[in-house]
Amino acid sequence: MFYGDFVMTKWKVIKEKPPKRPKEKKVKTPFPKWIFTTLAVVIITAAALAWALPNLPKKPQNQPSAQYKGVIELWNVETFEGGCGSRSTWLTNKSAKFESTNKGLFVHVTNLSVEQLKQKLQDGQTFDLICFSRGVGNIVKDYLAPQTSNVMSARENFLISGQINGQQYAMPLYAGAYCLFARETQLSEDKLLSSALTATYTRKIGKNTVELKPLICGFTDFNSPLTALAMAGGKGDAAAIEENVTQYQAYEQFVSNKTAVTLLGTQRDLYRLSQKESQSKIEKLGFCALTGYTDLIQYVGISNTCGEKASSCAEYVNFLLTKEVQCSLVNMSMFSVLEQSIYTDEKYVSCENALAEAFVPNAFADGEVIANQRQTAKTTLAI
Repeated sequence: MFYGDFVMTKWKVIKEKPPKRPKEKKVKTPFPKWIFTTLAVVIITAAALAWALPNLPKKPQNQPSAQYKGVIELWNVETFEGGCGSRSTWLTNKSAKFESTNKGLFVHVTNLSVEQLKQKLQDGQTFDLICFSRGVGNIVKDYLAPQTSNVMSARENFLISGQINGQQYAMPLYAGAYCLFARETQLSEDKLLSSALTATYTRKIGKNTVELKPLICGFTDFNSPLTALAMAGGKGDAAAIEENVTQYQAYEQFVSNKTAVTLLGTQRDLYRLSQKESQSKIEKLGFCALTGYTDLIQYVGISNTCGEKASSCAEYVNFLLTKEVQCSLVNMSMFSVLEQSIYTDEKYVSCENALAEAFVPNAFADGEVIANQRQTAKTTLAI
C-alpha cells in the first residue's frame, strides 16, 4: 500500500457482550390442597344435582286445580252471641290467609242481619258463600248446593245437623255451648243443675227485701235454651220464663243480683263472668256445662249458582275446617267442630266434652218447628 494513494478502510465495531449471569433456579410453589378439595366437592355436587333435579317429586299445589281468579262474595249472618272479640274479624283474617295461597282470588266478607239478608235475596242479589245458624238455614236452603267437602273432618253430630235428605248442604264451622251459673252463696255448684228451676233466694237491698226467682234465660229468634236444660236432666216449672229476654239482658239482670239466682247462659257468659271473677267484681260462681243439646252452631254453605267459583268455594270450606284454623277459635272463646280439644281451662274443657255428646237439631228448621220445640222443653221440664 502506498501512502500516496487514498485508501478507505472499513472499521468493524465489535460490541462487548456483558458476562452471562448464572441461571437462577425457580422455586416451585406447591398448589394448595384445599383448592383441589373444593373443586372436587363442586364437581361432585354439580353432577349430583344434574341427576337429582329432574327426578325430584313435583311440589304439591296449594291452589285449587281449577282456581277462580276474582272476588268470592261471603255473607256472614250471626244470630247468637259469640264468645269474645269479633267473629267477623276472625272470618276476615282467615279469608286473608286463604287468599295468600290463592293468588288472584279475594274473599269479600259482608255482615248482614236477618232482615238485611232477606232484603238482598228479595232484590235478586246473590252470594257465593254464606255463614249462618239455625233459623237462617230455612231462609237460604233453596240457594245452597250439596257439598262434597271433606265431611269426615267434623264431628258426626254436627255434620248430621247440616244435612237435607242425607245430603250435606251446610258444613259446621264453629260451636257454642249452654251453661248454668249461680253465686255459690245462693246455690251450691253440686245442686246447680238439679235446683236451677226451684232454688230461690231472699236478699236485702237497702231498705227493701227482694226475693230472687230461680232462673233467668236469654233467647234469640231461633234458639231453644230450655231444651238444653231439659236434655241435661233439669226439672221444674219453666212456664213463667219469659222468651222476650235477650241473651245480653239476661246476663245484665244476673249480674245486678236483683232478679234470679241462676243464669242459663252460653259461652259468651262464661267469658264475661270469668273476667268479672278474675277481677273480683263478682263473688265466686258455681258453673255447670249442659250436656245433651246445643243449637249454637254456625255453618257455611255454598251457593248453587256460583258457577266457575264452585271449586274455589269448596277449597275455602275445606280450609276453614283445617286443624290450624279450628285451633284459632280459642282466640274468640268458641269451640271447634272437629274431633279435637283446643282448651286447657277446666270450664272450657267441660263445654267441649258436653258438645261431643250433644244432640244438634237440623240447621234448616223453620220458625214453627222451633216454637214447638220451646214448648216441648217446658213440658218436659215440668214432668
